[in-house]
Amino acid sequence: MQMMMDRVQYTVRSMRLATGLILLGYATSHFISHSFGIRSVAAMNAARLILIDPWQTFAGLTALYGSFLVHGTLGLSALYRRRHLRMPAVEAWQLALGLSIPFLLIPHAAGVRLGFSLFGIESSYAKILQQMWVSSPESVLPRQFALLLFVWFHGCIGLHSWLRSTAWYRKAAPALASVATLIPVLAILGIVEAGLDLREIAQAGAVATARPPVPNAETLNLVVNGLLAAYAALIAAVFALRWLRDWHAKQFSGVRIHYPGGNTVSVPPGLSVLEVSRWAGIAHESTCGGRGRCSTCRIRVMKGANALPPPDELEQRTLRRIQAPPDVRLACQTRPVADLAVELLVRPRLAEHAQALRFEAAEIGGREIDIAAMFVDLRGSTELAAGRLPFDVLFILDRFIQAVTSGIRKHGGHVTSIAGDGVMSVFRADQGASARQALHAALAVWQGLDALNAELASELPRPLRIGIGIHVGPSVVGWISDGGSQSLQFLGDTGNVAAKLEGTSKEFGCTVVASAEAIASASLDMTLLEKSAVRIAGRPEPMRVALIRRRGDLETILSPTLAA
Repeated sequence: MQMMMDRVQYTVRSMRLATGLILLGYATSHFISHSFGIRSVAAMNAARLILIDPWQTFAGLTALYGSFLVHGTLGLSALYRRRHLRMPAVEAWQLALGLSIPFLLIPHAAGVRLGFSLFGIESSYAKILQQMWVSSPESVLPRQFALLLFVWFHGCIGLHSWLRSTAWYRKAAPALASVATLIPVLAILGIVEAGLDLREIAQAGAVATARPPVPNAETLNLVVNGLLAAYAALIAAVFALRWLRDWHAKQFSGVRIHYPGGNTVSVPPGLSVLEVSRWAGIAHESTCGGRGRCSTCRIRVMKGANALPPPDELEQRTLRRIQAPPDVRLACQTRPVADLAVELLVRPRLAEHAQALRFEAAEIGGREIDIAAMFVDLRGSTELAAGRLPFDVLFILDRFIQAVTSGIRKHGGHVTSIAGDGVMSVFRADQGASARQALHAALAVWQGLDALNAELASELPRPLRIGIGIHVGPSVVGWISDGGSQSLQFLGDTGNVAAKLEGTSKEFGCTVVASAEAIASASLDMTLLEKSAVRIAGRPEPMRVALIRRRGDLETILSPTLAA
């Protein structure tokens, strides 16, 4: 049953995304066509033949009208299903813009499309611009500009929500933001330029300034007003049904959640315990944003556990990882159908700590993904400092850190911490690329160190030596912020294992120790490398590792021929 519900939810989300992308594509083609007005009305009409007319075919109209109806229906359905309207500001703006768009769109779409289809009213750019700038500028012009901006902002918010969890989006965001700003600005400039040209022609007498009689105008206005009234009634009905549902649930089938300290909250069934806490203003931690990816929202069920639905697969996986007892559940995934008494197990942040350094996993797109962690450490740093002036040591360490960090960044890695002569880094990518990037970075660091040893040969009694540990595994990747700066960080056991593997490199007398998981994730042949096993504290079984003693061995294993 749960799998079927998950499949339905996935289908609904996919349909909402697909129809939204179709509508955004239609709006984009429209706006690009408008931008040609910077040149002339004739250029707008020429662009329309390529950008807009394909949407007027049977297939185009079917996709457009179908997407509008499906997207709107799913949006109203989601509005009805929401158990409360407390939401982040971005979601509130997207909802408000989405509900407002039809009020601006219906007069335009009905006037243009229905006027042309039913009554043969001309729908050329010249006709529309004349109505906007000559016939009815006081009403039509503000409405059209508002429609353009509302549609674009609503679509961009949805696109951002969809893409923000992807690995490439953060790097591409500045360029995408520039494009997202440029398109509506050029569209508005095109409308203004073409409209002013047309108005000058009209004032010169070449175009009639009087409002021409429109056949069946009264009938068309009645249709437009009827559609507006119907849409307003539909929105009112959704909110009325929400109120009736909540009233009925509170009166006859409400659920009461009892918190410590005698605080009791009555809500309609269907809300998760985390949603109830937020609705009631009770501080409740949730680092992952209520997606079941962390355990900070966990609760102990004091009463009513027998009436709770069993944990789904996502919740079970998280509870197993923290070895939770049977009476502990995730508040974000627990939706009680009967009265419940709970205890919050993670103390929420105090208000005075709101601006303190914190891991912003939910707020800035943090999520649990498979990453490769690489730890590089300089050996013999104590001997290096013996008998040297402090600034001389600082000079050598600075050059060492530069060699290490440049090799990491060259292959897409992020330096997360530098502690003395140790550097921790993370590589984020999909389908094994992160492990391969980490191994390439290890080779670049090794090459950089050899070059540094040659350059500083007269300063060093013996060449600098390093140890490198590499491991892959799941971690929560997010951004640490103190209000003024940000740095990428990752939380989990993967970095600890990488550091412990580096610590064994000295015992093995090698430079790189990579876990078998890292080698497999990079799609490399483990049989070509020297193998061993190490015991890691906290792990019941020894970990299989690959040992790399010579730089040439790493170059060989990473060569394009073997990689293929």
